[in-house]
Amino acid sequence: MVKTPGHGGLDVPEGHLSYLTSGDHGPAVVLLHGAGFDNNQVSWARLGRELSEDHRVFAPDLPGHGESRPWNACADGRGLEDVTLRLLDHWGLRSATLIGLSLGAAIAMGTALRAPSRVDRLILVSSGGIQDRVPHHELSYLMTKRPMTWLFGLILRRPAVARRFIDGMPFTDDVGERERRQLEDLIREEAARRRGQFLDDWQRLSMGPRRSLVDFRPGLRRISCPTLFVHGRDDALVPLRYAQDAASRVEGARLAVIEGAGHTAPLDHPAQVGQVIREFLDATSPGHHD
Repeated sequence: MVKTPGHGGLDVPEGHLSYLTSGDHGPAVVLLHGAGFDNNQVSWARLGRELSEDHRVFAPDLPGHGESRPWNACADGRGLEDVTLRLLDHWGLRSATLIGLSLGAAIAMGTALRAPSRVDRLILVSSGGIQDRVPHHELSYLMTKRPMTWLFGLILRRPAVARRFIDGMPFTDDVGERERRQLEDLIREEAARRRGQFLDDWQRLSMGPRRSLVDFRPGLRRISCPTLFVHGRDDALVPLRYAQDAASRVEGARLAVIEGAGHTAPLDHPAQVGQVIREFLDATSPGHHD
């Protein structure tokens, strides 16, 4: 029987951190969501419920998302890795499996490289932090600068835009209309909380005018824990070739390609993403290759 997730929080000098917990036995897993109008309920609600049957699941709202506000510090890569390690301490976890989506995957990678003894396994979905350039890089760089970022965020706040975003996603048949509308409502609520501020500090500070400033690939050979990359074949934000390259650099890493999925695979292909994650967790043990 799956229990209703419990709400918790941690007050630190920089602000408030909110999180959900579920499951009362099994290995610990931490779900790290993505950027933009994402939070712990948008991307990970279904997977969190499924894993809580035999795992202890911890799903924080990253700073500035969901109920993790106010936040009065820079939430760049180093800052978000600090938050992850402080939450592990708060939860009494010496180590855990980190499962991240996009921005969350970059945080998970950075944490594993910085504090390898704290990370049992890595599952990196639609991973950020593995490319030297993003599509239309120069234009994307301009979009990270105010006032463009505010204008972009205000446009995305509009209810009609949120609905078009959801309706344009390549949902599989197992994601019914009710679940799609719930996702739409969650995204609209997050957009209202963020007051049109779509981009995170990590997004703004990780992009230079010509190249990405955060690319973990040169250091990935240092990762020794069991690692799974999950990537949509049609991901336009982080093309599949980057995940293939990154996976080739981690000893023993696996790559699962989700057919028909783009960058938001956990939302529009949740059953397929959940299946490959479950298979990986069942086939590996928390620990390190060495």
